[in-house]
Amino acid sequence: MVSQVATDATVLIEGETGTGKELIARMVDRFSALASQPFVPDCASIAPSLLESELFGAMRGAFTGADKDRVGVFEAALEEHI
Repeated sequence: MVSQVATDATVLIEGETGTGKELIARMVDRFSALASQPFVPDCASIAPSLLESELFGAMRGAFTGADKDRVGVFEAALEEHI
């Protein structure tokens, strides 16, 4: 049974590989007040060389393959709250 809980608390989900952490994270997100915003799963799976651009964004030409400006997940999250 799943029910909605009204809170703005931060949730930390820990566990061994393969135990369903992302599934639980998606369920928490789905039933939260922020469900309409993009869900960003598993930041640990982002390659270290791409982490900065994923989190903070990148401008066109900043690195090979950056053919347009890209908003990072932090800025995207802020835009959703403003």
